[in-house]
Amino acid sequence: MTDKIIDYNNILTHWIQLRQGQLSLHIESFKLQSLFDIVNNGSMGFNLKGINLIVKPTEAVVKADKILTLFMINTLAENARKYTPEGGTIKVYARTTEDAYVEISVEDNGRGISEEDVAHIIGEKVYDSRVIGMKNAADPEVLKENKGSGFGLMNCKGIIEKYKKTNELFRVCVFNVESELGKGSRFYFRLPSGVRKVI
Repeated sequence: MTDKIIDYNNILTHWIQLRQGQLSLHIESFKLQSLFDIVNNGSMGFNLKGINLIVKPTEAVVKADKILTLFMINTLAENARKYTPEGGTIKVYARTTEDAYVEISVEDNGRGISEEDVAHIIGEKVYDSRVIGMKNAADPEVLKENKGSGFGLMNCKGIIEKYKKTNELFRVCVFNVESELGKGSRFYFRLPSGVRKVI
């Protein structure tokens, strides 16, 4: 429990630094599975809402900031939980490629997002959750429940932009979303592949 509190404090510290523009990256190669295990351990919150969380095992190794990577995965998973109704499914998985990057996805079969809202998320416009997703919900109670600050997705975009400005290695970094109204969404980001340590 103490370790978890320390981890959460570190994530909160990084989040505050990111908001203040003072974020420094601690780059290392690490196994992505270690973070997937943490996400999977938090499945109770999904189960209580009647949502099936599937975290697929991975052998992928990435080169990135470990705490910020966990922050991004958690943010996307929580975002999916917010917009996925009872009985829905959320999948967290990674795909390795020959292009020296790993693509990490959080996919749901929830309400989905309109093309206009996708453009707000991945474009230059400022993300505003008071607009995005709200006009897609018919139930006023759903509107009330799902209204959020939007800082999570903004920070995910900010982290990826920070990577891309740091080093040529991070030119592969991307933050994106694919979605269709009524069918769900897939948020994903790409990080450079890391080097597996051999002892």
